[in-house]
Amino acid sequence: DDSLNVCGNPAPVLDTNCGNLFLLVTWNLGEDHEREIIAQTSIDTRRVFVLSSSDDGKSWSTPKEITSTVKDSSWTWYATGPGSGMQVSKGKHAGRMIIACDHIEARSKKYYSHTIHSDDSGTTWKLGGTTPKDQVNECEVAELSDGRLIVNMRNYDRDQKYRQTAISNDGGMTWTDQQHNTALIEPICQASLQSIQYQGKHALVFSNPASQESREKMTIKLSDDDGQSWMGEYLLTANPSAYSDLIEIRDGEVGCLFETGEQSPYERIVYSSVAIVDN
Repeated sequence: DDSLNVCGNPAPVLDTNCGNLFLLVTWNLGEDHEREIIAQTSIDTRRVFVLSSSDDGKSWSTPKEITSTVKDSSWTWYATGPGSGMQVSKGKHAGRMIIACDHIEARSKKYYSHTIHSDDSGTTWKLGGTTPKDQVNECEVAELSDGRLIVNMRNYDRDQKYRQTAISNDGGMTWTDQQHNTALIEPICQASLQSIQYQGKHALVFSNPASQESREKMTIKLSDDDGQSWMGEYLLTANPSAYSDLIEIRDGEVGCLFETGEQSPYERIVYSSVAIVDN
């Protein structure tokens, strides 16, 4: 609770080594609106904070500001998540916690996705790589079967109404091969991407409103080839729906927390679990 100030874009990540939860969030003065922050006419700017919990989220530490180590001085607008972070499981960066973020450049007013990370169980957080192309923002990162990372991003290019992705070979320090994924349509909206175990093998699951025109049809898709193709389409609701976040429950089962409603996608937040079957 911070009076009328904005505390938002929560992005949680679990450190499996010590069991602590970390929640990355952004903050700005209540009287500073997004357009003013972007135009640099605001009183303050967007700041980045981290909280931690050692009791499964029942209580949280005092927010600690980390803006100076995760935000470039030439950026104006900034957002963590919103959606779950991830922890690298293999390779030289095993144990690294990564949060997907986005920002807007002061001079160009262009918006990009980027990542931040911690290699010391959340003690410090550092800035990772930025996407090579703009017109992307809200995103999530997942690990591929060979240890590379993939970031899946909200796309503003209305000539191609699909999600955009990029790949990192160095634990999120650089991002390359940015492209549109024509199997994942979107209406300009946040989405979720997670690595899971499926029939004992590595797989990816993805959720978003699967429409190119409006926020509706919350759908989960499965890929067992690192996102090259998608199968097993599960429609959670045909109603209006918007933001979502996925979590692995057990092998072959995922949970999805998402916004939905009858007349508007923002009427309520719903949780559904889905047993994935190869179809």
